Amino acid sequence: MNRSRQSDPEDSVVETVHERRPTVAPADCVLIVLPVLLFAGWAAGVLSALSVSVALAIGTLPALGTLGYALFYDPPNGCV
Repeated sequence: MNRSRQSDPEDSVVETVHERRPTVAPADCVLIVLPVLLFAGWAAGVLSALSVSVALAIGTLPALGTLGYALFYDPPNGCV
């Protein structure tokens, strides 16, 4: 019984796994940044003389800008 010869080294398992390695997409970064900005606003309200509602309102502004960027300027690819 003859063993089949291994095909091209580019088709090896290591290369296939390397190609499937997950990457961080810009949409993933947006999902991380939004709660971080809101938490930073809350923390600023707790730790400073600002009221929590004012600090959250201030923290919401960059979160809304980030959301607008993600939805309208650079939307994720492959949306149905």
